[in-house]
Amino acid sequence: MRRIRAVTREHPFVVDATGAAVYFAVVVANGPDTSLDVWSLPVIGLLAVVSASLAVRRAWPLWTLAVTAAGTWPATASGADLEPFLVPLAVAVYTVAAHAERWTSRRAVVTGALFVVPAVALLIGSSGFTAENLGRFTLIGMAAAVGEATRSRRAFIAAIEERAARLELSREEEARRRVVEERLHIARELHDVVAHHISVINVQAGVAGHLLTTRPEAAAEALKNVRLSSRAVLEELHGLLGVLRRSDETGEPTEPAPGMARLGPLVESFRTSELDLRWTSAGEERPLSATVDLVAYRVVQEALTNAHRHGTGVTDLSVTYTATELVIEVVNSPGRGSGAGGSGLGLVGMRERANAVGGSVRTGLEADRLFHVHVSLPAGKSS
Repeated sequence: MRRIRAVTREHPFVVDATGAAVYFAVVVANGPDTSLDVWSLPVIGLLAVVSASLAVRRAWPLWTLAVTAAGTWPATASGADLEPFLVPLAVAVYTVAAHAERWTSRRAVVTGALFVVPAVALLIGSSGFTAENLGRFTLIGMAAAVGEATRSRRAFIAAIEERAARLELSREEEARRRVVEERLHIARELHDVVAHHISVINVQAGVAGHLLTTRPEAAAEALKNVRLSSRAVLEELHGLLGVLRRSDETGEPTEPAPGMARLGPLVESFRTSELDLRWTSAGEERPLSATVDLVAYRVVQEALTNAHRHGTGVTDLSVTYTATELVIEVVNSPGRGSGAGGSGLGLVGMRERANAVGGSVRTGLEADRLFHVHVSLPAGKSS
């Protein structure tokens, strides 16, 4: 059946022409069981024309319906039996109902039926509307019903395929969107993890190089800080890469999640790297949601890294818990290429993180000629 369907799809004209020729040959066969009871050249010629029209029924279904319907008039007038002419008509009705647009097919089928039925009714003579004649008319209706069912089935299958294609496309778009979001997330994590420690390593390596001959003890201390920062960044990168390699089914945490509870060690690491840092806290500390806690920690880390890299003098860090917000502010004197030496990704990352949890970030030089990083994050209502 699959091979027959494939051949029919590839060569519809050949299949239909062959079927029409076989039908014509069977009907006009001159034997005791021949279907053509009136054996005359006009009737055979008329049947040949009606049968031949079936060869192009797929390309011109309405034209085929018109030819087969018109053929019933002269056939009935010639006294020939209608069955040989009704079969091509039924095939044409089925083709129109199955392939044409719904309302077009219905109008065409009704028109064809109205054309055939009165003609037959006028020419059947004294036999009247017998069961045989009613069966002939019913054949047209059955062909139309089967064609309509076939058209509906094809439309249903096409709608399912279209819906599946749209679903697959939406899945691909969603997958691409998730990939982009995950790449941005990984980029922010790598920047936050690496930037601070690399900044410390850079500063301490410069100090060691400067003091190596004049003050070897201070140079050794700077190299110790370089070693500690290198170990810390390796550990954090190892943890982050472990998260990326971890399968989704393990049920383990999906990312490293430092929070404000680790703010003390973070501040001390900056002080060790010779950042003159003053830290003040206000308000009643309370637990934060995991996402806000991580964002707060990363924002502080990035702001202090920028202050260490580009600022001069004393850096002030203030953390304030209000009734509904966590307010973080980092203030330092601009210098060492501030505003020009950085890529700007750190500030962009801070804004993206804060916006993701419903917070806000404001940065820039203010009237006191100091560089301010002001961050507000939702902290829930205090009890």
